[in-house]
Amino acid sequence: MYWWPVAKHLSDFLALRPAFADWYVYPGSKGSAKEYPCCEVQWDQEANLSVHNSNSGDITLWVDLWVLSDEVEADDVYQQQHDAQMAVLSCLREWSDKLLQDLKLAAKIDCPGIASAGTITRPSFGCRVILTIEWRKSKYERIQA
Repeated sequence: MYWWPVAKHLSDFLALRPAFADWYVYPGSKGSAKEYPCCEVQWDQEANLSVHNSNSGDITLWVDLWVLSDEVEADDVYQQQHDAQMAVLSCLREWSDKLLQDLKLAAKIDCPGIASAGTITRPSFGCRVILTIEWRKSKYERIQA
């Protein structure tokens, strides 16, 4: 199983990006203890594992982005969310290279959707970037194992 090393790796990677310099980046959710703005990398599921010799699988991660605002108009908050969404999506290719380098996992990463938390949580505004990751152990790692 790789959901935790992959989620932690993404969290650490995002925390080092300039776009998240003023953000709190957490692996997992801080619940009501979070500070804003924040990015929480959570896992949804891991699938297609073999109990014998698993060399590949699928992971779904959620990158939740939260901004706090008491403003009546949501323009500024939506712009912050949009910028953070773009920062996440634009760094995925580089993150994939780091996964291979650091964890010896080759990964195909897709974003099947971005969902809004709506306005029910005001004054916090949230959205979820959904990432699907098809991973396989690199051939180099299998030779070493």
